[in-house]
Amino acid sequence: MSFVNNRRVSGKNIIRSSLELNRSTAAMVKRWLTRKILFPVLYHIYALKPIQQDKVIFMEIRFSELTDSYQEIFNELVRNYELDIHCHFFRQGFVTPKNELKRQIDFVKDAATAKYLIYNDSSDTQGSFRVRKGTHVLNTWHACGAFKKFGFSTMNKIFGGTEKEKATYGLHPEYDLVTVSSPEIEWAYVEAMGKEKHPECVKATGISRTDVFYRQSFIDAAYTHLYDVMPEAKGKKVILYAPTFRGSARLAVTPDMLDVGAFYEHFGEEYVMLIKHHPLVKQRPSIPVEYSKFAVDMTTMLSISELLCVSDICITDYSSLIFEYSIFEKPMIFFAYDLANYFDWRGFYYNFEELTPGPVCYTNSEMIEYIEHIDERFDVDQVKAFRERFMSSCDGHATRRIMDQFFGNEIEKYRREEPLSGDYHTLPEVNTFKRDEDAHLEKMKKVMKKGRRAYDKFAGKPIVKGRIALLADEGSDWDVFVALEKAIKKAGKYEILSDIVFNEKNVADYMEKLSRAEYIVCAGEPYIMRMINVRKDTKLIQICPELLPLYPKWKNSKESRSRYKKEECRLFPIHSEYSLIMGSAEEENKYIEANYSLSQDGKIVNIGNVTLDMLFDQEYKKAARERLELVCPYAKGKKIVLFMGKDRDALTGYLNNIMTYMHEKFAREYVCLGMACDGRPGIRMQIAEYLEGFGVDPKYILGQRVNQQDANTLDVDEASGIRFDEIDWKKFPPITLLEACSIADVIIGDYASQTMAATVAEKPLFLWVPDRVTYGKAQEMYMDYEELLPEIITSDAKELVEKIENVDEYDMGILKNFRERYLPQNDGKAAERLVELLQ
Repeated sequence: MSFVNNRRVSGKNIIRSSLELNRSTAAMVKRWLTRKILFPVLYHIYALKPIQQDKVIFMEIRFSELTDSYQEIFNELVRNYELDIHCHFFRQGFVTPKNELKRQIDFVKDAATAKYLIYNDSSDTQGSFRVRKGTHVLNTWHACGAFKKFGFSTMNKIFGGTEKEKATYGLHPEYDLVTVSSPEIEWAYVEAMGKEKHPECVKATGISRTDVFYRQSFIDAAYTHLYDVMPEAKGKKVILYAPTFRGSARLAVTPDMLDVGAFYEHFGEEYVMLIKHHPLVKQRPSIPVEYSKFAVDMTTMLSISELLCVSDICITDYSSLIFEYSIFEKPMIFFAYDLANYFDWRGFYYNFEELTPGPVCYTNSEMIEYIEHIDERFDVDQVKAFRERFMSSCDGHATRRIMDQFFGNEIEKYRREEPLSGDYHTLPEVNTFKRDEDAHLEKMKKVMKKGRRAYDKFAGKPIVKGRIALLADEGSDWDVFVALEKAIKKAGKYEILSDIVFNEKNVADYMEKLSRAEYIVCAGEPYIMRMINVRKDTKLIQICPELLPLYPKWKNSKESRSRYKKEECRLFPIHSEYSLIMGSAEEENKYIEANYSLSQDGKIVNIGNVTLDMLFDQEYKKAARERLELVCPYAKGKKIVLFMGKDRDALTGYLNNIMTYMHEKFAREYVCLGMACDGRPGIRMQIAEYLEGFGVDPKYILGQRVNQQDANTLDVDEASGIRFDEIDWKKFPPITLLEACSIADVIIGDYASQTMAATVAEKPLFLWVPDRVTYGKAQEMYMDYEELLPEIITSDAKELVEKIENVDEYDMGILKNFRERYLPQNDGKAAERLVELLQ
């Protein structure tokens, strides 16, 4: 476990985000104090330290991932250079004000020693301090062209601020470079950003994110993704409706004037309609179910870049996406029913009706009439002229020009000997604070110092024959070694040195014992093993807790290859070399060797996985069911559908959507467990409140119980009669993934290798991968699900529900064949076979 206790669940950080905007005097005072005093003072204090020459910072104001205006540059940097890249996510409007302020403070402190600052928007945080000499600043603005007004151009408009606010709060620092899509609109950005004194910083380099539109592989993948989530689109043309938001960015609302039914009546045979609302919009209008095979809300399914690639007609209003779409030279329609009001709200840089390269419509019937006669009315030359005027610098090479003009030769000393392949923009984590990461790193450094000193001091003493140390990676569940411990104790001649939660107080004593262990058995790559150089006469054994090497992990993971967390990778490199690595089938050995390192005389033994032995333990299953019903009393008497999803930011949204869809059909018969795996230690899923009683992450509920115990608010559960107040929830072992697998009736997985435990447990398994074309591709899978298990894989929610409805007809032969090929040695006796090898 090393630094995380997975035998207990803490109630900390079980919070709900407050999205309410406080417009009170107190909020205005707070803004002034932070932007005019706190942030500038903090920056200049931390700027007393020297600039870190290899530090690059990306900052996202609202979103929970690196958006497309950053992705190409981020990937270019990671693939070709060994830099210390930090990403900050403010989550403005999506988290509590206190949470947001902590993120902003972390950013300001970090920015003070950065060599490069990269923005894609404006904010009074990035404009609150004068950037020190020697730091370079880039803004890869998130939109192309210049359509609706923004920034200082909206002063005294309803959308914008006042002249007093402009004079008080800066929105932009001094830039080295602001990227725009053509020379035509440089003036607009100079005005909007208040750069009249230094207009030369605004340059028509092109917009980085448009480079993907010139890659056929990206366009082909976009079509594949569309057909994956909407099979009805095959063979049909696509109408895209993508309006911008109304109101302020914090309280964004979306228009609801499109008559989907009318479009269906006229175009249902020939077209499908895809709807993409602005990402700031939190409440989206629903589409009537009778049009579900014609119109689909793609806001959370496909990116806007993908949607532009697959669309034949684009309907928008005042969105800047028209500039990107002009690259494809396809028809555009402008549904501007509220033009007069919008002009009063924000205004435009150019005359709206003269600028638009397509008809301006005020009603649904006008749009329908135009599409009915589109072949004779569409003027492609008008679109080409528009493209040449506003997008002339976007030619597929914008990222290269930005790299050359902004970074120049200064980063060449950090160039990798060999460039990396793949995309890396999914690496940054939004759910952690920089201060917490730094504090954790400092804690580990102190533990390492004491631990290494103690290990080296006693490593000269003789090995203690029969001493076996069991060490698990921080992401492992508490039951990872249970079967092996039983087998070792049964053999009767070994001393077990069990895993602990390491800290400065206990590490020296533990290391004294570890230094004389005959065997160290690892589950994954625990950090404690990254802190020491193991003596040569200690044998290292790896049990491979991931069950099956489906994708790169450990030394071959993207994190390790890229050294994205540069300081952590430097201090705690994965360097263990194993005498013995446990596998299940010879066919997978090459992938095991890619993920782990063998010693010079090391070998892989295909004797099964010790963790899976627990699936054959009836007492284990019984105890798991009893504990689940204590945590979730409504699970009693019901069947269980287990969702095992690979940890990622989008997972909660996917689970909430599918469970909502399933509720109507299965609420009385089943309870759904949603659990994340293969990611952040202790991760818990917050299933939507309205699904309570049907969908749940038992770890999240256990965290709530701990909170209630701390607050002394536990009582009797009225429905079950269980006395929650008589249970010590702090000592209550959380339900593990393997336990959940052992008691589930149906298992639904995605990319997580732990999913394959279902084949050993002999439970019906479905693979639901709604983002297989995007996130799935990024996993660099060693084994292709579509080739291995085509019968049970789906991206469609409706198809998944149908499969569950017909689960009684499930062909278990599919899983039997897979198990015989990849997991043949897993019969409940792998631990016994390992102990025999030690004798």
